[in-house]
Amino acid sequence: MINISSLQIYNESTTLEHVKALDFNRTATSTGETEAVNYIEKSLTESNIKSEIEHFEWTGPLRILMRTSYIVVFSYLLLYRLFLLIIVYFIIKHMFERLRKMSLINKEESKNIFTKIPAQKQGPNRPIVIISAHYDSISANLPYKVQVVVFFLYRLIVIFYFIIIFVFATIFILDYFEIIPFSEFLIVLVVFTSTAGVLISIPILYLVFIEKPSSGSIDNASGVAILIELAKLFNKTPLENIDILFLWTGAEEWGLKGSKNFCANHFKALNQTFDLDKSFNINIDMVGSYIGLLDKSGFIIRRKMNKDLNDILEATANQINIPIERYNRIIKPQSDYKIFKKYAKKVRTEFQVSCFHSSRDSKYIHSINDTPDKCSVENLNGCLNICSQALRSLDLRL
Repeated sequence: MINISSLQIYNESTTLEHVKALDFNRTATSTGETEAVNYIEKSLTESNIKSEIEHFEWTGPLRILMRTSYIVVFSYLLLYRLFLLIIVYFIIKHMFERLRKMSLINKEESKNIFTKIPAQKQGPNRPIVIISAHYDSISANLPYKVQVVVFFLYRLIVIFYFIIIFVFATIFILDYFEIIPFSEFLIVLVVFTSTAGVLISIPILYLVFIEKPSSGSIDNASGVAILIELAKLFNKTPLENIDILFLWTGAEEWGLKGSKNFCANHFKALNQTFDLDKSFNINIDMVGSYIGLLDKSGFIIRRKMNKDLNDILEATANQINIPIERYNRIIKPQSDYKIFKKYAKKVRTEFQVSCFHSSRDSKYIHSINDTPDKCSVENLNGCLNICSQALRSLDLRL
């Protein structure tokens, strides 16, 4: 049964105030990203909620391009037997610290922030709910639909980068052990194709990764705001039987790096502590002009996101008269729920995932048009209430 008295016990304008407060560029590794984390931490601290910040490193596109360029250049030098130039390069590179840093480009650094609201009853093998939202933003020089295509091409280049490394390593190993004689034609082919990959990468970096300032309000200050208010709500009145972990991830726009790092560090421990068969992840990524809930995705065989979590969320929305739209997508949205789903498969659990995602608002995102006025306070609060009441309803079943 839904406890109507617990609805709207927060200031209705607070969620939108959070979105407006985050109206600045929050791209990964920027000062804006740090400001966003500080804002989340401060908002939680003001409500006596302790949070933890976890730093991590990841490989950015410039690092990949630089390393691929080195492979191409060294390949040409090896091809034309210019071994002396390679030796001179390494001597000069190691002479000065600044040159060492410039030559390889360090990994990018980002951070996750999370907090856990424990259940009132700390029973063994109790469930846990992970509610996630990414706080970073990105704004490119291309429309979003074109960005999707370009990002796909970029991923192909990254894959090609690793293939090049593997091919070269294989060639030299086989030649060294005289298993297969050195094939100059194959080397030339690999060198020239890798050169083409580098040349293609340059305009991609300019058109997509050279960013314009953007507030990323729908994507995803909306999710950040909802999580902050949910954490404050459940901190006052925790669930009886279910722990709740609130997770704000960094570098989501650069390949779900934050959720990958979190799951790599914590999912095994979560599986040992909690009953993941009864646990789930609610990922809030875009609440704008309406409340969207991803239902099925896939090309040929469309797969449901989960067994019944979406049904519970939709039934809750209907009970409290909040409009919600379930929809299907051929291509899955790139969001953190995918990583939780992947790790759940690894440990073979019935762990479920759901994703709030206002798909039609994608025409605004990753651009300077993604502003706070695109976020409806009614929808922000509606998503908050759906999550809150659905969790309390699930808690009563245990």
